[in-house]
Amino acid sequence: MGAISEERLAEMDEQFRQWQEAALDRLMPGRQGPVPSPPVFSPEELSAWGDAFAAKVEERIASGFGGRHAYDRHKVQINAINQARIEADRSVALVQTSVVEEHLRSAIERHFPGLATDPKVIERIFDPMKNGPLSTFTARVDVAFALGIIGKGALTTLKKIAEIRNLFAHRLEINSFDHPEITKLVGKLTYIDFAITGPDDEGIVHIWQRNPNNEVRGGSGYRVIDNPLSQRGKFERTCEFLQRALRETLSNVRHPDLHE
Repeated sequence: MGAISEERLAEMDEQFRQWQEAALDRLMPGRQGPVPSPPVFSPEELSAWGDAFAAKVEERIASGFGGRHAYDRHKVQINAINQARIEADRSVALVQTSVVEEHLRSAIERHFPGLATDPKVIERIFDPMKNGPLSTFTARVDVAFALGIIGKGALTTLKKIAEIRNLFAHRLEINSFDHPEITKLVGKLTYIDFAITGPDDEGIVHIWQRNPNNEVRGGSGYRVIDNPLSQRGKFERTCEFLQRALRETLSNVRHPDLHE
């Protein structure tokens, strides 16, 4: 059998919808008669229908991220972070900071009306190969503060993250979060208050985050063995908190996780 046409996929959608409605109707109190059998599709049709459904779901998810490009970048970032986690501490520091930097850039770009008319100009501003004024992490942090995207506390924390990244990148003898210089800097990442509850019956502990406005954020689950608030864990949790907050920022709206 050849490729399943869009028309056939639409017919299958309608057949499934009608069956669903009929089945639900029969299950209502007081209804009589057997539940109707579901429509029968060939294996090829089921495979194509499943692929089409998955594509629709992914498109909805992409829309929630602001479009396909933003969603694809998010997947690249998550893949890079997951890969770094199975590598050395240096990889974690470099990748987590790079993802923060990307979200920082995106948050700044949302304040630039010229992005819609000439994106190449904006690209040059951030391009390190062309000595763009916002090509460095610290420059982006300063501009984000100047634009009101972040507050003083986030400004200080982001610069500590930049210091940690730079030590890992430029000091070959520093290859662990347990190095005294790294430990000292991680100890200064106090912008977000973390707490652990658990472990629960399944051996899972939950990390709770309290932002500068004293609002509690979700309790992500981790295995006890992962030690989520080790030196490395605290650095990762702080980066992840800031990545999410920066991704959610809107122009001219103060984000509660980024301001005191």
